[in-house]
Amino acid sequence: MTTSAKVQQGAAHVPPNATDLSSVCILCSHNCGVKLDIEDNIIVKVKADKTNPTTKGYICNKAFAIPNSVHHKQRVEHPLKKMPDGTFAQISWDQAISEIAAKLNHIRHTYAPRAVAVAGIGGQGNHSNVFGALPLLYAIGSGSFFNALGQEKIQHPLVDGRLFKAGHDHYLAGDEHKADFVLYLGTNPLISNRGVNATDTIKEIVKDPNRQIAVVDPRLTETARRSDFHLCIKPAQDVYLMLAINAIIVQEELYDRDFIAKKVKGFEQVAAMLKKVDREDMARRTELAIEDIEAVARAFAAAPTAAICYDLGVDHGINTTLNSYLIRMLSLITGNTGVRGGNVFVQQFGPKFPILPRLQKPLESDIIASALIAPMMQFSPNLIPEEILSSHPHRIRALIVDGANPLVSYVDTKRFREAFAQLDLLVVIEPNMTETAQAADYVLPTPAGYEKWEMAVFPKDVIYAQVRPPVVSGSPDALPEIEIYHRLALAMGIVKPASKLIYRLAAKATNPLYAPAYLAAIGALSFKGKLSKEGVLATVGRLFFTLYETLGPQLKNPLMAYVWLLSMGYALTRRKQFDLQFPEFKSIKNPFAIGQKVFDLINEHPEGVVLGLMDEARNFEDFCHYFDKKARLYQADFIADLEVLMGQEDAVTDYPFVLDAGMRTGWTANTIVRDPSWRKGRDIHYAMLIHPEDAELVGVASGDMVKLTTKRGEVTVPVKVDTSTRKGHLHLPNIFDMQYPDPVTGKPTRTGVTLNELSDVNDRDKYTAIPALKYVRCQLTAVAKVAVDAMPAEEEAVV
Repeated sequence: MTTSAKVQQGAAHVPPNATDLSSVCILCSHNCGVKLDIEDNIIVKVKADKTNPTTKGYICNKAFAIPNSVHHKQRVEHPLKKMPDGTFAQISWDQAISEIAAKLNHIRHTYAPRAVAVAGIGGQGNHSNVFGALPLLYAIGSGSFFNALGQEKIQHPLVDGRLFKAGHDHYLAGDEHKADFVLYLGTNPLISNRGVNATDTIKEIVKDPNRQIAVVDPRLTETARRSDFHLCIKPAQDVYLMLAINAIIVQEELYDRDFIAKKVKGFEQVAAMLKKVDREDMARRTELAIEDIEAVARAFAAAPTAAICYDLGVDHGINTTLNSYLIRMLSLITGNTGVRGGNVFVQQFGPKFPILPRLQKPLESDIIASALIAPMMQFSPNLIPEEILSSHPHRIRALIVDGANPLVSYVDTKRFREAFAQLDLLVVIEPNMTETAQAADYVLPTPAGYEKWEMAVFPKDVIYAQVRPPVVSGSPDALPEIEIYHRLALAMGIVKPASKLIYRLAAKATNPLYAPAYLAAIGALSFKGKLSKEGVLATVGRLFFTLYETLGPQLKNPLMAYVWLLSMGYALTRRKQFDLQFPEFKSIKNPFAIGQKVFDLINEHPEGVVLGLMDEARNFEDFCHYFDKKARLYQADFIADLEVLMGQEDAVTDYPFVLDAGMRTGWTANTIVRDPSWRKGRDIHYAMLIHPEDAELVGVASGDMVKLTTKRGEVTVPVKVDTSTRKGHLHLPNIFDMQYPDPVTGKPTRTGVTLNELSDVNDRDKYTAIPALKYVRCQLTAVAKVAVDAMPAEEEAVV
């Protein structure tokens, strides 16, 4: 049976009625375990899964929107091609693949491989497409990869790479579950569910008289109300607060001398800078009382263990890379890095894989790519427009958008529209007819995340895997992303046909005695004798496609070929972690036998399985890869930039308000759910929060409309007067205005606010190009009064 036939057969055998099917929620990165009931091929009930080994029955109200994310009116069911008159025509897969492959080959051969780019990949809990998209880029020699992580989290691996020589699968996370003191920066976990089982965790801390919480947030959030310290900071001034806290600890000699001596290099140079910091001036900049900052700094330093938990509030602020650096500085100088209850390194399931070489720099900026989760270097999507509009001959000319909706969810929609108009080829791979799909040359339908075999690889505090089979059937003409990329690779001529020997070895690959021979054979087939970085990457790309074609048909689903490879690599490079979880298998010496054991465990546990534990006693040493196992705290350019910032003042502006463009609420799920009917209650869910005094100044009340203007655009939004909001600070939820047909009239209805019409692609972090969505300067003008139902004053998490 061919791989393609296996793909179609797998989709056809999903029963139309079933109960208690194990899966995960894919509406945020925490991927809580769920049980699903199916009636007539429709998801009709969502329940928490108590058997999931990480979330253990935890769930939030977003999970109940799973059916809305799958069953709605804007699904793409067949390959589509845009006609000259702007309409779409249904075409066959053969036509779509052959035409797209010919265009891609023309572009990469006429210009350079870098002219072919991919944006998206790995949306929330749907990570299988990474095994198709990245091998395609590897195989042709392009490094033009733009991922959502590059728009919000890429500063952390950049800093960790410098400080710890960390790999792509490392992430430094706050261990609030064990911490005596928790500092929450830019996060409201009672609403966003940041962390594992966030609501339960905060309840436990609040009940314990020996534990404390400090929240840094311009708004009195649901989490801040439960804290011991709330630092109501001036928006986007976190860098000055973190400088002050670090300075207080050094100036008062509250740092951990023993830890620093054993595990930190460069403390003396950093301490010399911190001793010169004027803490009163830092307090003035943050508009906080110096006594409050000192109290938090001293409590953090005095706690037996202290964790820093951070999220988009600082990740989408200004100076986000410097904030990441200062967070790690505070954790290191207080001896809380790599320690349970402090900040610990966590990792995803998979091998200890080297970061693949960097292929290129952007044409129009000095941004350096970093790797996070996937081993390939990635860039912020903020760079896409300028890389398309560049005058360089090797600018981006072909863009594949996979599992993303840039015209809604990426910054500065106007600039993206302008750039997309200059592309030679725009291909969208999507289950839904999104705003970006409507602008594409080709739209290739893929099943939704519950209609195909899928997996999630977000790191947790244990090494965990869950591969979930489909629970409902989608369009028979939709193909999984990995199958689409495989067909493109064949049509582009970048994969060699496999020999009969490789097929015979593949049939025996799940036998540990034959696995090494099979891997050696596909490696030899993929290698073309080039030891350059381009040659290494091309070999990896071809190997993945050959693995899919030859091993895929032997397994339950072709995706499992990649899971098998991850299992083998994990056993070969992470044996210590596996043995900590399964000491009973220590006597097995053959790593391929262990790899098969891992693979079998994943197959046997659709609810998810813990495959390894990290060595708590050596967490720091296991993830700090410098030869002497010491962090490099002193970073000359970061220190120089901090010294410059301390000498600057805020610029005068004509825009008196600061907009938080993308506040989390209990009813936001990015752009994953197009059907808005899952949002309950009478509230206007996309209303903008405004302080009572600001509302009075503008002349509006709750339910009234205002015109919000920035240097890039304007929108009209309803307001909601909110006493918890800081004066001068506004909050718009990240409910995007995706045009969805009204259930009665069928006409497009407004579902949110086009936030990214307001933002500027150039307002970004200097190191990473991460956008400053939490600091958008704006003006307000009252435009009308509209009678609406009363809106509730608070919006709590529903658990």
